[in-house]
Amino acid sequence: MMEDRKLNERESLELIAQMIRNTRRNLDAGGGNMFLLWGYTGVVVTLGVWAALYFTNCTACLWGFWTLPVVGWLLSWWFGRRWRKQQGAKDYTDRVVSQVWQMIGIACCGVAVFATLYQAYGLILPLCAMLVSLGSLLTGIIIRYTLFSGLPSLGFAWSLVLVFQVVSSGVSSATLLVFAVIVLLSLVIPGHVLNRRARREVIPNA
Repeated sequence: MMEDRKLNERESLELIAQMIRNTRRNLDAGGGNMFLLWGYTGVVVTLGVWAALYFTNCTACLWGFWTLPVVGWLLSWWFGRRWRKQQGAKDYTDRVVSQVWQMIGIACCGVAVFATLYQAYGLILPLCAMLVSLGSLLTGIIIRYTLFSGLPSLGFAWSLVLVFQVVSSGVSSATLLVFAVIVLLSLVIPGHVLNRRARREVIPNA
């Protein structure tokens, strides 16, 4: 029977390639937009907190970062309903990418909780930047986009440097600006790259 026939090497490679193409298209229909949604939200919130801190010199402004997950999740829920309708059927690679980002989200929440418990607030941004960069890096590896994974690699390295800087010298207003740049490298630019290349696969002359 057809269900019991084993795939040969060529058919297996074609199946894997098709799964990757489907994942890219699905990311274009929703995931790439999610990268941009969270990326721009992160940049806007970070710059807003930085501006408030710069002009008021009040560290209470840092609590403004809690608007990032709230606004991000609300926007994800609102726009996600429409984007999910545009996506095709999910396959194995789609589920892997989805699970990667679920774990990244849980890990970021864990970082925020434990940093609050141990009053190590300065490590929240560097560690979350590292996790987000790692998530984008893994996504690029899974869908085989060199440029997509290359920029998050730079973001990951920079966030690692930021961790040691915070540990040795403490957090400063410059830490917020570096975090915003890392978000640009790891979410915003890769999101635009992903959407553009996914559209090219659907419409070759785009």
